[in-house]
Amino acid sequence: MLNQIIKGFSIPAGLPWYLVYEVYILINCGDEFHWVLAVVVLKERSIRVYDSMSRRRRSRPSSEIQKLAKILPTYLDMSGFLDQKVRTDWSMIEAYWDKMANPFDVQYVEGIS
Repeated sequence: MLNQIIKGFSIPAGLPWYLVYEVYILINCGDEFHWVLAVVVLKERSIRVYDSMSRRRRSRPSSEIQKLAKILPTYLDMSGFLDQKVRTDWSMIEAYWDKMANPFDVQYVEGIS
């Protein structure tokens, strides 16, 4: 379904996909019935994780979040999303200088519970 939205076949909000600033994704973590909210901020190339049980989490991102951060750039490229926008020279933008090796930063948001 996400691929259909990116290609413009089904746009629930009526906004072209390439104009979207944030994407909200619910992720089930582990065997427990525990969900976190991942907010993908495309222009900042970051993933903000909202986890009501963040005090119980390990010091590193969960495997589900790590998988999302790894596959997202490839998926955006393969779906044609990156072709819908004017090409940007990311190396010229200061916010992206440290992201050339790891395209998406993962940030856990604190103080939400």
